Order: sequence, then structure tokens, then C-alpha cells
Amino acid sequence: MFLQYLKKIRFVLQWSLLCAGIFFLIFVLEEINLKAAVYPTVLCLAFGLLFLLCGYLRYKKTGQKLENLLQGEGPYEDSLPIAQDGIESGYQELIRKEEQQQRKEHARWEKSGQDMEDYYATWVHQIKAPIAVMNVLLQQEDTETNQNLKAELFRVEQYVEMALGYVRLDSGTKDLVIAQYPLDEIVRKSIRKYAGQFIRRRIRLIYEGTDQIVLTDEKWLSFIIEQLLSNAVKYTLKGTVTIIVSEEKKLTVTDTGMGIAPEDLPRIFEKGYTGYNGRMERKSTGIGLYLSQMAAKKLGHQITVESKLGEGSSFTIDLAEYPLRTE
Repeated sequence: MFLQYLKKIRFVLQWSLLCAGIFFLIFVLEEINLKAAVYPTVLCLAFGLLFLLCGYLRYKKTGQKLENLLQGEGPYEDSLPIAQDGIESGYQELIRKEEQQQRKEHARWEKSGQDMEDYYATWVHQIKAPIAVMNVLLQQEDTETNQNLKAELFRVEQYVEMALGYVRLDSGTKDLVIAQYPLDEIVRKSIRKYAGQFIRRRIRLIYEGTDQIVLTDEKWLSFIIEQLLSNAVKYTLKGTVTIIVSEEKKLTVTDTGMGIAPEDLPRIFEKGYTGYNGRMERKSTGIGLYLSQMAAKKLGHQITVESKLGEGSSFTIDLAEYPLRTE
């Protein structure tokens, strides 16, 4: 920092040395005794060092304050050090104007995001009405065509819920209701929602229940479990889907489906990534697992996966390791 300060005042130092050289040259040319210059030279040197030290201490204080500001987060306009000259004052004014503009843009962005979330919420509630009506109409005749249409309509409803979840994930924590919930009720509610799909695909579901109580958000945990069940149904042509809850509060959904290719495993939670199975089936959007992972992180949960191609997959939600606390 001292070297930086010397670099900043280099022109002043050069001017001082030039002045000293001029005085020395005049003394020599006029044959003036150099001893007469010793006393004023010592005084000038002493005062020069004093001013140099005071200037450096002020420069160091300003530099340290700026370093502390850089390590933190804005806004900075009320925390900037006192400007040393007109140029610094101009730069600080530019910073203040930029921060004011950023606040305006942020407020506009937040309003736009809220408007979009409100629109999607309204749209979801509105579109659920015709979906419910179509479900009722399709139940009037139990034909194979109607069963296929009901299955596709169920997928439409899934995508509708996914669209709303996609928007709400960016809303911070205001959409969370953290409390202690019986895990069994959440799991059984999700199972009932997919019961028709399991029956239609003739897939056996194994779940023996649990008495575990978990600290979470019921709606978002249900969303995660439903996404895992949706994938299990989608990629299991025959066999079973098993749900197990351990004493360590780890919920595991295991299927006997297609499994996941080893090269796809590290990327299955990436946004839009479908992998080999998704490209083969042409039914995957690459959004479900991404949203599930994002929701899990928001809740402080962790999702892990183990899979063997052709043998099935096992997704585990760790509901014990989280930093959440009830108020």
C-alpha cells in the first residue's frame, strides 16, 4: 500500500526533487556557501517526511475502508470514504447514480416477477377447472380410449403444476411454511395422486408406512416426492416401486425400471438435461429433477441417486440434515 501511495504522489516527489536541484545549481553558479543551505534543507526534509506520513496514513485508512466495502455487499453509497479530491468525488457520484439505477431496476424486476407469479397462479387455477370437467366426462365410459386420455390429461396437470413451481422457486422463502409434519401423511397423499398411473401401468407399489416427523414445507416436499414417483412410473415398464423411510429420516424411492446410464448420473439434476432415457422416450422435459433439487436445497434437504442401467434407480431424500428451525 505504501508503494501504491508513492506511485500516486510521484509527480509531487519529482517536482520537489527538481526544485531542490535548481536551488543546488543556483548555489553552485553563484558560488554561495552550501553550508547556508543545510539548516533550511533539514527543516524542509523534516516537514516533507511529516506531510508524507500524514498523507500515507490518510491514504491507508481510505484504502482499508474500500477493501472492507469490497468484501461485503452493497449498497455502498452511504459507506464510501470521504473524497480526497474532485476526481474521487466525481467517481463516487457515478457510483451513487449507478446504485440508484440498480435499485430502480431491481424494484422493476421484482414487480415483473411478482406479476408473472400471480399470472401463473391464476392460470393454473383457471385451467384446473376444464381439466376437472374433462376428467368427469372421461369417467362416464370406462373404455381403453378414455383411460389413455385420462393418463394424458394427468400428464397435462403435472406440467401445469410444474410451471407454477418453476416460477415460485425464484420467490425466495416467502412461499415456504416450515413446520413439523407427519411424513406418512405426505407420502400417502402423493401415492394416492399417482395410484391411477400405477394401476394403469400394472406396477406394484410397496410402502409400509412410517411414524417419522420431519421439519419441512409440506407442499414442496410433496412436489419432490411426486416428481420421483412420476419418473418411477415413466421409466418402469414392469416390476415394482418401493418407498422406504429409514430411522435416520431418509426417504428412498426405488424402482425396477430402465436405470440411468453412468455418463448421465452426474448431470441428471441439470436444467433441461434429459439423458439417454429421456431422448429415447421423448417424454422427458429435463425440468422435473432440476426443480426437485432446487426445492430440496431451498428446504435444506439433499437428494442423492444410485442407479444401474437396465436394473433400476434409487433416489434418496435426506430429511435429517438441514439447518431449518421452527420459530
